[in-house]
Amino acid sequence: MNWCERCERNEAKVHLKMEATSMHLCTNCYNQLMAEELEVDLDQLLESFAMKDGQGVSRTFYVERRVNPIGIYLEAVENIEFGYKFAVHGELKSNQQELLSKLMEKVRKGIREQQVETGVFPNGQEYNTVINDQLKGLIEYDASSEGTPLVINTGACHHPNFVED
Repeated sequence: MNWCERCERNEAKVHLKMEATSMHLCTNCYNQLMAEELEVDLDQLLESFAMKDGQGVSRTFYVERRVNPIGIYLEAVENIEFGYKFAVHGELKSNQQELLSKLMEKVRKGIREQQVETGVFPNGQEYNTVINDQLKGLIEYDASSEGTPLVINTGACHHPNFVED
């Protein structure tokens, strides 16, 4: 694991190259650097929140913010492997609290929607079926699935390049 070269406390998740300089930064240090460069004030945002899904299960999400020249990107990532992911994007000067509210509303709607239901065959074997013949998700690679594509977060996962507003 690489450590942030600026704060030396957090895991480096960003490799930033500017002209002849190269740095490995944590998300917080990267956001501070970008905010200074782009003259953007960073609002204090929730680090995490919890909501109940359509079946009453409480799900915890961590909020990640990335400040880029094209805007501010917020992502809610569930605290489990292959958990739900939601994202929203706003302009650099957008109200970050409103952007966070928009993200939380998107999470609320997404986890409420059930797209797969479990049934039981007469012999007692369980099966899963897709409700209404539609399934939303992100297809990712999972080394343990022996080459079979893995659909992540049926009903709620949105890839950063497919952000609904």
